[in-house]
Amino acid sequence: MVNRDVINPEADLPMPVFNHIAVWSLYRWEVRRYLKGWQHSIVGPIGNVLLYLAIFGLALGSLRADVAGLPFLNYVAPGLVTMTAMLTAFEMTAWATIDSKIRGNLAALLSTPMRPIELTGTLLAAGMTAGMLTGTLALLATQIVVPFAPVTPGLMLLYGMLGTLLAAACGLLTGFFATKFDQVGSIAGLVVGPLIFLSGVFFPVSAYSWNFDVVARFSPAFWAIDGVRRGDVGVADGSILATLSPLVIAAALAVLICQWVVATGFRVKQ
Repeated sequence: MVNRDVINPEADLPMPVFNHIAVWSLYRWEVRRYLKGWQHSIVGPIGNVLLYLAIFGLALGSLRADVAGLPFLNYVAPGLVTMTAMLTAFEMTAWATIDSKIRGNLAALLSTPMRPIELTGTLLAAGMTAGMLTGTLALLATQIVVPFAPVTPGLMLLYGMLGTLLAAACGLLTGFFATKFDQVGSIAGLVVGPLIFLSGVFFPVSAYSWNFDVVARFSPAFWAIDGVRRGDVGVADGSILATLSPLVIAAALAVLICQWVVATGFRVKQ
């Protein structure tokens, strides 16, 4: 028998239990993509938060009554921070996925030596990182206008992480289902944005008329915003049980759906 040299001795090795090299490489690539567009992914959202606070502070000023026992700007700030974090997480995964899909890179990415759970977790972790980083910077920026210290930082962090995880999962699903950039833009501008806006960013949902507050309480964005506001200023519309439990369930279901989509390669070629 003739012995032949093996070109790649590692080719016959089994896949590691956790491919940390591939996971870290992909995560670093996605985060760099987010940081590379810092003008749009960081400066723009933070500028919008400060613009909202400036408009409400200068235009309304003393004309606006306190909300839930708090000055109006103190009440609005946590909602704006959560909105910024969730929108950033959504857009991060949605635009990255549709861009890779149209360029033809998504199919190659799904064929890498990574298990579906590793690939899904890495993409969602990158989206969460983008959302949490932009949200944290937005929170620091609000100190310029509304200086305050969070009441329960741990609770605020928990709701923020769950909210950005859910938003990142929705963005990943949007990128897989969409076939054009316009579709992602339409969903972000016509569905996700208004849904978050109407989920208690500026006012308590209990103040809504026509029983819309009942509908708003079923919004996952409301669960995240209400929880972050509770941890930040100690005021909330719902109880912890009524917001944290459904938020955990919604985030878990969204992650499982993402896992199935990635494992099956659903609509990758479309």
